[in-house]
Amino acid sequence: MKKIIFVLFIFIILGLVMYGSLFSVNEGQSVILTQWGKPVKTIEKSGLNIKWPWQKINLFDHRINCFEAQTLQLLLKDKNPIIVTCYIAWKLDNPELFFQSLNNVDNARLKLGDMVNSQLGIIISDYEVDKIINTVPENVKLQEIYEKIKKEANTRAQNKYGIEVIEVGLKKILYPSIVSNAVYQRMKAERTKEAVKYTAEGEEEATKIRANTDREVKELLAKAYREAEEIKGEGDKEALKIYADAYSKDPEFFKFVKSLQVYSEIMDKNTTLVLSTDSELFEYLNSKELIKK
Repeated sequence: MKKIIFVLFIFIILGLVMYGSLFSVNEGQSVILTQWGKPVKTIEKSGLNIKWPWQKINLFDHRINCFEAQTLQLLLKDKNPIIVTCYIAWKLDNPELFFQSLNNVDNARLKLGDMVNSQLGIIISDYEVDKIINTVPENVKLQEIYEKIKKEANTRAQNKYGIEVIEVGLKKILYPSIVSNAVYQRMKAERTKEAVKYTAEGEEEATKIRANTDREVKELLAKAYREAEEIKGEGDKEALKIYADAYSKDPEFFKFVKSLQVYSEIMDKNTTLVLSTDSELFEYLNSKELIKK
């Protein structure tokens, strides 16, 4: 009975030892085994692993980590103050260097935030306020600032802490009250300038359209007048031809018709004529002369 209890005790001890010695590494993670505070092995391949019971597991995540740095008030090149909050995206690049220099994520955020804010203060001091916020997108240089900060911070972070800086940007930009009104007035002046420009361009285009329209109207009227005169000339020509043909066939009748036309133009029911008896106009008003003819 004592032997059985002893064997069971041994198996329990072995089970506990095995339980404390086995561990797994997931995808996207790495483990540094330390023995009495000193790193002895780095495991980056996922799967089941074994260690000595007195060894400690230090787990590190290789996924991208993002956080906000401390809010700062900085001075721009034109001496205008600006309040900014920077965000930083980073991931682990060298687990051993990271463990030796920072040990944990909280320390990494603290050191990396100070590093990026320091670079931000140096770089942003080379830019004026209209390069930070502007109604004209081409004049805004924020992306250029981000690239400079990322380049400087990434070089230092990789060499010193084993960290790769993925992205840096400004999450929040504020102006103190002393600057806000000046920024507003500048933006207003820029918008007014744009409005005047567009109005002038519109007036210029309207003037061109009106000039072209007037020219086209004059051309159409001239063309219509020319065509009307041509038609009128053709009509007069045809009328003269008809008159000539009619006159050649019966000159006396033609003369009589023309006289009647003259009578209709100069007389109505209230007209009184005083004519000499030998007047040519009296010729067809004399019934006796008319009968003779």
